[in-house]
Amino acid sequence: MTDPVIDTIAWRERVAALQSSEVTAAVLVQCDLTWLQPGLVGLRNEIDQAVMNAQLRRGAYLTVDRVILHNLPVVVAGATARPASVDRAFEEWHQRLSATSLLLCTSDRPAPRIHRLILDGDQSSAPIPDMVEVLDNGDWTDHQRAGLALDIIHTVGATTPLTGYDMNLDGPFGDADPSIYM
Repeated sequence: MTDPVIDTIAWRERVAALQSSEVTAAVLVQCDLTWLQPGLVGLRNEIDQAVMNAQLRRGAYLTVDRVILHNLPVVVAGATARPASVDRAFEEWHQRLSATSLLLCTSDRPAPRIHRLILDGDQSSAPIPDMVEVLDNGDWTDHQRAGLALDIIHTVGATTPLTGYDMNLDGPFGDADPSIYM
């Protein structure tokens, strides 16, 4: 698996811009498998933290749409197998983002909008580049790229939402003792 270069400076700058009152919306796409590599866990966590902080501070004044993968691409016969660490990182990231959705959703703040891009069985990668684009004073940092992401988000059947409902809150006794729900 080759690691595409991620412009960490650009990502950090654009995500930091979410704190600005002039920024009213953002779209983040993190669908490349590189995000799931052990070497990028720090940057991924930093971005998650910055987005969560911006949503906490700015509430309804900031709309953030994030696109992540719903499913990992199928490893085709003859290709190098995907490391198990990628599968674990994928599950852990989904769990953490789902928990964040539960924590951030209040009466005065909508839940984060996290869209999971559904890959078809024959797709080896997402049909959209990774990006972070912000709407600053009514103008997208890159209209074309933001438009690509928003088109996918609004295409019926292309994505499914990641919500707090994806979080298993049953605990160890949920199936054995249904009375815990009463």
